[in-house]
Amino acid sequence: MYRRHIAACLTGAFLIAARAGAIDWNTPDTVVEAAVAASPSLHEIDARIAAARARVAGAGTLPNPMLMAGVQNRQIDLSADPMTMYMVGASQTFIRRDRRETLQRAAALDVQQLEREREVRVAEVRRDVLIAYDEAAAAANQIAANEEIATLVASTGEAARIRYETGFAPQIDIIRAKLEQTNVRHAILMQRGALQEARARLRALLLLPADAEIPSFALSHSMEHHGGETSVASSQTPPSTAVPEAAAARAETEIRMAKLIAKPDVNLEASYGFRPQQKDMFSVVARIELPVRRTVIEPRIAQATAERDAALAKIDVVRQQLQVELAKAVAQHDEAVEQINLHVDLLVPEAKLGFDSALASYQSGKTSFDSVIGALQTYRSLQVDYYDFLRQLLVSEALIDAIQHGSVSTVVPEMGGAR
Repeated sequence: MYRRHIAACLTGAFLIAARAGAIDWNTPDTVVEAAVAASPSLHEIDARIAAARARVAGAGTLPNPMLMAGVQNRQIDLSADPMTMYMVGASQTFIRRDRRETLQRAAALDVQQLEREREVRVAEVRRDVLIAYDEAAAAANQIAANEEIATLVASTGEAARIRYETGFAPQIDIIRAKLEQTNVRHAILMQRGALQEARARLRALLLLPADAEIPSFALSHSMEHHGGETSVASSQTPPSTAVPEAAAARAETEIRMAKLIAKPDVNLEASYGFRPQQKDMFSVVARIELPVRRTVIEPRIAQATAERDAALAKIDVVRQQLQVELAKAVAQHDEAVEQINLHVDLLVPEAKLGFDSALASYQSGKTSFDSVIGALQTYRSLQVDYYDFLRQLLVSEALIDAIQHGSVSTVVPEMGGAR
């Protein structure tokens, strides 16, 4: 038994490792597909859909017939009596056609509502995975950008050392260069923390163990212009309210079923009996409920009507929430596009040119070390900010897609990260 347990654990570990290794981490859609396949939330709703579809097959069918057999009018002392009758019979309840159709429609609407909910959950899984992926990739890009800045800081420190050794600069310039190197290392450590946090979320979404190895990946975009993406507001269709609409349609069938109480089902009973000393007999009895108690029917109709009105109001509530979230995501998207274009066209190139000019002027003794450090910090900040805005652009696109599918559990992340 112990060996079997060990073998099962090793097999599970190998399967998980194989699944993690089969993912193309440089393709976000592949990561999303793996998360969708592993999602316990989707497995749960798939089981509910299967159960609801099974209910459709049985909805509105007639109940099983009832068989009867027995003895009637037998004397208590079990003595012979010509009035004793032996009987057999059967009964069947016949559900009205409109009631059966309503039950079938209600069951079908249950399936439809669950299917719409599944679409929303798929969109939410996709959103969560893409946001975690983009944050991890952006952190990797920012680490690379800071490591590139670290080489510039080293060259700045070397320039300060040379000028100090020749007597043209104070020792404080060397100290400040080392301090800037420490600041860059501090930023890299913070970004590594953000990277590990995002990777931990990816592992959880993919049902990977906490120590599963995730290879390095980064955003595929380099410093590029996004002039063709000035706005997404005009190209977006209205957000989906399919889930509350299906719930409202289901509530409408409840009203129909409540009203059908006034048209009760019919029960038909037939029996055959005989007495040993008399002729055989048969009986046919029809039973129907008399809907005379209004306190049974009217409260249920009122309840179903109120639930239908609540479901209809929920559509407006969801639509309002979706419009607010969509407006926020579109604003984040448009801001990111404008910021990216500004960084690519002006800010980053000019900051790099300013640093190169300041460093050259410092080496020739025409400017102070303050201008070099200031230009370097500006260039580093703008370089890192570019990937923040690129992350914001990709995250907003993931949010917009989820909102379009009716997801209201959406929070637009704040822009900005460790620098």
